[in-house]
Amino acid sequence: MSRWSETLDALMRERGRALYGYAFVLTGDAADADDLLQDALVRAFKRGRGPEDVGAAHAYVKRAIQTAFIDTHRRASVRPRRDGRDADRVLQDPTAASATRDALHEAVLSLPPRERACLVMRYFDGLASPAIAEELGISAGTVRGYLASAIEKLRRTHGDFGLDPTDALEGGDEHVVITSKGGAR
Repeated sequence: MSRWSETLDALMRERGRALYGYAFVLTGDAADADDLLQDALVRAFKRGRGPEDVGAAHAYVKRAIQTAFIDTHRRASVRPRRDGRDADRVLQDPTAASATRDALHEAVLSLPPRERACLVMRYFDGLASPAIAEELGISAGTVRGYLASAIEKLRRTHGDFGLDPTDALEGGDEHVVITSKGGAR
């Protein structure tokens, strides 16, 4: 077995659930998350080589997930596809925390891809705007603009979820962590 395939096996064994959960937070759909993760893995390991360390492979695949997600939505804007999310809707857990989390996740799914990616990277990954800018290859000012716009849209269309625009813009230590529901496969 080659070194890269051992790394891929270890990555999926040790961090596969986390990578799937990250893809699920971005897509909001289990099948789309599976497809996004598979696409990212192919991008990372398609040439029969890839990062040889599990940590580096995790970071590389996570970046590939972000890029593939944005690319998919860029293509979809040119060639729209049918949205079947309502057909697969699952009854929500009756607890207040679960309802809030579900409402927040649905609200995040309503954002445009770049705003959604920046918001997820800030509140799911806990990255400050300069780190997000570096990850996405855009300026920190652009990231701050996407974050401010995303939070404003969420407040206007879905209410206040306790996301603080100053925290998002400055990348403070205290932040809300968005988690995926039903991330297990």
